[in-house]
Amino acid sequence: MVRLHGDLDARNADATGRRLVRSVVGGAEVLEVDPAAVRYLSPDGCAALFMALRAARAHSTRLVIMHADERARSVLHQIGLSRVLSAEHGDDA
Repeated sequence: MVRLHGDLDARNADATGRRLVRSVVGGAEVLEVDPAAVRYLSPDGCAALFMALRAARAHSTRLVIMHADERARSVLHQIGLSRVLSAEHGDDA
């Protein structure tokens, strides 16, 4: 599991995305990302999660976002990432 903390925005999305991609390339079958300690998640910061999603798809890895608070879930929904993850996992959400 990768635990994110602090702010996730345009300033650090690329570095965070590279960290997540390294976890996927490292051979994980499932990449669990825990943003519970993220104080602020911007739509630009979600680029890190899309980087991870692209890498996960390329390596047949399942990406799971865990413990996202209401604000983070709202941003994930706003940018469409929650729908993409739900569709990949066969959820009806």
